[in-house]
Amino acid sequence: MIKRFTSPTWLEQHDMMRTAWKLQNIEDIAVLRKRLSRFQCDKPLVSIVIPVWNEEENIVRTLSSFAAMHIPFDTELLVVNNNSTDNTAAILDALGVKTIVEKRQGIAHARLAGLRASRGVYHLCGDGDSLYPPDWIKAMVEPMMRNSAVTCVYGNYSFIPAGYTSRTTLALYEILAETLFEMRRLKREFLNVRGANFGFRREQGLAVDGFVMPVTRVYDNAEGSKNFVVYGEDGRMGRKLGELGKLKLIRTHKARIWTSSRRLLKDGSLQQAFVKRVKKESGRLLEYVFGPARVKNTTDQLPAPAQQTMV
Repeated sequence: MIKRFTSPTWLEQHDMMRTAWKLQNIEDIAVLRKRLSRFQCDKPLVSIVIPVWNEEENIVRTLSSFAAMHIPFDTELLVVNNNSTDNTAAILDALGVKTIVEKRQGIAHARLAGLRASRGVYHLCGDGDSLYPPDWIKAMVEPMMRNSAVTCVYGNYSFIPAGYTSRTTLALYEILAETLFEMRRLKREFLNVRGANFGFRREQGLAVDGFVMPVTRVYDNAEGSKNFVVYGEDGRMGRKLGELGKLKLIRTHKARIWTSSRRLLKDGSLQQAFVKRVKKESGRLLEYVFGPARVKNTTDQLPAPAQQTMV
């Protein structure tokens, strides 16, 4: 619990990478490129797939965290560029990262393209604005190796302090949010599966078509937009994999990622973000605790225009 109120020491080494590209420090880029080359292998056991759209401000830090990672199994790293218009593609090329381009706009399309292009037995999902702890691969993959009944693993996340928001304030928000997550685990655990930090067996993910979304969210997922979805492709994949076996929350700090607080604070202050979340979730608490085990209204049955609030 004490660790929650401070940032881990491993985060510090990636702070400068936010500006490394802008400074065009060739030496730093060369070192990073060499470390990332460890993810080039012929027969990967694990695939890590990261969809990106206009992430020039964050992607170097994210890749820096992967470059510093322990790699206990043959692992490939694949980035899916979803029509970025900034310097994201140039950064990926400079760092020698394996990249594919998905022309259909939307994160579900990008995740699906990455799943189909990946080659590993185990498939780990990440995001381009998050930092990953050194032992993340092992922490996420080993539970699936040990237990074939576990079809999906997922971890928690913490927010990187930005602006005037302190780590203590963010930690308090996370504790309240994770209390809600624990309630969801009773009957709606799949809603806790978030795209930035979960994994599954590739074969099973393909079999259930979990990333095939008739309506796909765009990256900002603005409420009121025609592509707005309450629950996205990550929750849908979690639901469908949960029908095959067990979902497992990996509680260790080795599986806790650290992510940008930009989406959390897009509504203003942290207090405003919390109030909005409470209002949105309060009406669903009974469903989380007492709802039926299987969800009846899903994207599997309804036509596209009616799917904005389904999974």
